[in-house]
Amino acid sequence: MMLSALRLVLVACMMLAQNAHAHGGVVEEEDLCVIKVNYLRGHFKIYQPLTDGHKEFCEDLPNATESVFVMEYLHDGLANASVDFRIIRDVTGKGRFARWEDIAALEDLDSATVFYQAPAIEPDVLTVIHDFAEDGNYIGIVTANVDGAEQIYRAVFPFEVGFIGLGYWPVFIVLLIAIQIQYLIMSGRIARWRNQRKVPGPKAKIVTLLIVIFVPMLSMNDADAESGQEWVSERAIYQLRFESSLEPIEINQMHSWLLYVSADGKPVSGATISVVGGMPAHDHGLPTRPRITEELGQGAYRLEGMRFHMSGVWEVSINIEANGKTDTVVIALTV
Repeated sequence: MMLSALRLVLVACMMLAQNAHAHGGVVEEEDLCVIKVNYLRGHFKIYQPLTDGHKEFCEDLPNATESVFVMEYLHDGLANASVDFRIIRDVTGKGRFARWEDIAALEDLDSATVFYQAPAIEPDVLTVIHDFAEDGNYIGIVTANVDGAEQIYRAVFPFEVGFIGLGYWPVFIVLLIAIQIQYLIMSGRIARWRNQRKVPGPKAKIVTLLIVIFVPMLSMNDADAESGQEWVSERAIYQLRFESSLEPIEINQMHSWLLYVSADGKPVSGATISVVGGMPAHDHGLPTRPRITEELGQGAYRLEGMRFHMSGVWEVSINIEANGKTDTVVIALTV
């Protein structure tokens, strides 16, 4: 029984891992779909407005109908790149494992192509609309040529049309099985079956390791910063509080902050303040360029243009210069 349950857990984990990596250029990160064009990244989503309204899809689509592909650039390099978009029928024979090398080996790429949008430079967002005539297996190809360089970057993502997915049920099943097995281990029942109460077998150790890996993932979204919390600059010159016009802060919502700057407990007036930010784990910056639009007096400054386009851990660096002294406050927060 123990061996069968363990095999089920391992098989389910392998299926999830295969599903996560087999799609090539599009992956799920922090509940968002991210397309990787080499080192260039974009927030990738697909809509089928005639059948599913505003529901977003990463790759596989439930219906053969009008589909809107949207790629919001997360890297400044894409804003200057000439980008084209192609969809072909999957004639490679590789399925989910198809790569650009398999596509390049095709004798007649045009005959397999069902949609092609010529190269164009779009500063922020690439939008493509295609009406699928039939269900089937397809491959999407995004090609980026940065600043006319000879090096060309591509993202290849196989997908299905007419797909009905399992959603998150495999994850829940794996967790439930793992938790049940861990309960049997901790209660001593497995030890009684094995007559080894004090020395857990190697299979029990493997299951315990799976629990350590999976269960903590259920509680990984606690915020690191809150409005009103006081932050001290790196060299302890300034103290800063911020108040967000959006509580709680949500992704893809433009909002403003009020910054309260003080030094030695006294408000700082006439400061020059600049703001940058990004996600260290994903190596990209803010999608906007926040700036101070008004000094309100008593050390208060209005910061406009704040927006976070992905869930996860962000760092906002606020550089303050006043009275010949410069220092930086770094705010870490989870959105």
